[in-house]
Amino acid sequence: MDIAHTLQDELQTLEDALETALRSAGPLPLYSMARYFFGYEDEAGNAVRMPVGKRLRSALLLRIARELGGSDAALDLAVAVELFHNFTLIHDDIEDNDELRRGRPTVWARWGVAHGINAGDATAFLANEYLLKAATQGNEGVAAATYLNARFREVAEGQYRDFALAETPLDAEGVSVEAYLEMIRQKSAVLIGGSTAAGALIAGQAGEVEQALYRYGESLGMAYQIADDLASLWGAEADTGKRPLGDLIERKKTYPVLYGIAHGATAVATHYADKVVVTAAAAAQLADELVAVGAFEASKDLLLEHLEEARKALAGVTLPQALTKTLLELIDMLVVVPQRA
Repeated sequence: MDIAHTLQDELQTLEDALETALRSAGPLPLYSMARYFFGYEDEAGNAVRMPVGKRLRSALLLRIARELGGSDAALDLAVAVELFHNFTLIHDDIEDNDELRRGRPTVWARWGVAHGINAGDATAFLANEYLLKAATQGNEGVAAATYLNARFREVAEGQYRDFALAETPLDAEGVSVEAYLEMIRQKSAVLIGGSTAAGALIAGQAGEVEQALYRYGESLGMAYQIADDLASLWGAEADTGKRPLGDLIERKKTYPVLYGIAHGATAVATHYADKVVVTAAAAAQLADELVAVGAFEASKDLLLEHLEEARKALAGVTLPQALTKTLLELIDMLVVVPQRA
């Protein structure tokens, strides 16, 4: 069983609502670009249904709201979350100079950077419209929409931290594992935690339940990102779909790298300080040095700690049995503990 099967009903409801939201935005080619990114149109503007991302955040919001007795406004919130998340991805592709996403040209690669930025902006504004729609539906709608908007701003703060960390020399103050962890918390984990908490808020479950579900989602997001860091260095290309050792070759400051440098990985530190292009064989030696100073095991241990925090968050609160079962199952579905290839 996988995430798509477990959250099948929510994903179908969400997909239909998202497509409706984007088609009702209007015929301007600007919105055709957004529909293309979401997988509802091809490059010529013809209607299609292309493979998409997991839609995990918004589907979780819907499932939690449904199980806790939330209102119809949950769907507006879920649409807002998915629109916002994809707005960040449209801009991420520009910032990372990525020309492909899921095997298709990215928006900026197909229509240019200016259109990519504008299409992302329009998607963000549409997300705000759906937050406002939810806020018209009672006190719970106001509370959940206000809460999510604050989480959206935190994501922008996390993106800033990502840029700053990438641009700052390795030996400068502020470059540390702690800085990295705060960056991924805001950039990635906050939106998952915010979505799970919003599902509780729209059901009138502010307080203990909301806070527990936030901790669950945030911990899950942290574990997922650290697992991705590990897989990017030590996973098999057939499993990850990424260039082997790409993070090391491109000098990305991920958790295992920063941990390794802080614990004596001198060759890795030298590589990050210079501008010499390294071969795959040299990168493999750097990865071995990270293993030797304990970076792989430390990263794996931290990942497992976050998974345990997610489980503890659920154990510390009373939820419908079916919901608890689903949320526990999703932990194992979403986060695969990497092994060295």
